[in-house]
Amino acid sequence: MSTLRRNLRVVRRMTAADIAQQSVYRAAWVIFMVSNICMPIISLLIWRTALASGARLPVDEQYVTTYFVLLGFVTMATSSWMAGFLAQDIRLGKLSSWMVRPASLLTKFVANNLSEKFLKLFALVPMIGIVWWIFRDSMRIPAAPGRWALFAVSIVLGAVLVFAIDILIASLAFWMDDVSALVQARVIIASVLSGAVVPLALMPSWSRGFVDHQPFRYTVSFPVEIVAGQLTGPSIVAGLGFQLGYVVVFAVLARAVWAAGIRAYSAVGA
Repeated sequence: MSTLRRNLRVVRRMTAADIAQQSVYRAAWVIFMVSNICMPIISLLIWRTALASGARLPVDEQYVTTYFVLLGFVTMATSSWMAGFLAQDIRLGKLSSWMVRPASLLTKFVANNLSEKFLKLFALVPMIGIVWWIFRDSMRIPAAPGRWALFAVSIVLGAVLVFAIDILIASLAFWMDDVSALVQARVIIASVLSGAVVPLALMPSWSRGFVDHQPFRYTVSFPVEIVAGQLTGPSIVAGLGFQLGYVVVFAVLARAVWAAGIRAYSAVGA
């Protein structure tokens, strides 16, 4: 328990330091968040136009609107961008200096992830609030606070899942000269299978078995589905079970591969 408290204290202090350092680039965060919300808005307008033109979709206008309004927030909250940077630190030998420090290199990336998300919220939340207000008559807003609590839990689990997948991919840099292709492949595959490009509810019926149970669904689509109202109570519980299971599986794999890589690591100063 003392080790856990120490690690949490280190993460808190490193996060605070990162926030202080990165708050210098406030305008950059606003620009990043504008770009982050533009794609969901464009997609929302396209799908609403399709519905207004008589397109027959398996979901209604309320679902589509709620989904895309929340999508920018969920993708930001569950995202991780550290795989390429971590792989580079391993390849260039920068990991060596962290091996003699009281905190792990992974702790640095946890703090960086938390600090950047904290700052992005200040720019993103007002933008989503404006979009929410514009489309408020077409939104599906759950009245039960319990559903919002489950939404928050699912976002946390989704963020941990994405982070674990990034560690797993980046750890392959212990044995590979370049993992950038794998990182890019993960981004492309995840953008489709997570529901960040097209809602998974619009996927062909023959793909439902795979789409509903593959891990990327639980990084973006599943949290949004909880609020969008398409899931019943038992479906939410089952989904959270799958999500937690994927978190455990990928966390164990990432830890095992990282530990094996540390044992095999050889660089200047290691």
